[in-house]
Amino acid sequence: MNLLIDIFLVASIAAIAYLGWKAGLTRSFFAVLAGFLAMFAAHKYPYHDGINIYLVFVITALFVMMAGGFTLRIVHFFYMNIVDKAGGAALSVLVWLVVSVNIVVPTLTHGTHALDGSTHTLYKTISDTMQRNIPLFRDYVPASLETKALERQRKTEV
Repeated sequence: MNLLIDIFLVASIAAIAYLGWKAGLTRSFFAVLAGFLAMFAAHKYPYHDGINIYLVFVITALFVMMAGGFTLRIVHFFYMNIVDKAGGAALSVLVWLVVSVNIVVPTLTHGTHALDGSTHTLYKTISDTMQRNIPLFRDYVPASLETKALERQRKTEV
């Protein structure tokens, strides 16, 4: 089962890197920014009756996406296309690595014995390194999975 997790992790990282390369850093950044700003603007809009809130959401998202399109043209004008694509691939891989190692894999294997056994797997090495060196990522692990990880850690310390 650990080998399947490692294969899933490597295959998904390769696919995400390709998608990040195709989208680029600028397009990805402005798409995420459009979603957040549109939700924020719709939430702050005082009149939540009828279609008003949806119009505020759509208009805000369109303005941010238009700004992203303008920025993308500037990136292409200065021949920074390769930097944009490499940045998109790197950002996508980083985000997916954090999400998959801390949420996806533990959730898929919760209640199974897939996390028990060998400690020399790609998944466990990445997860342990992230948990040790970047304590901020501990907050993204669901509580039930965190207790299971702590129990496993106590067993290995004894």
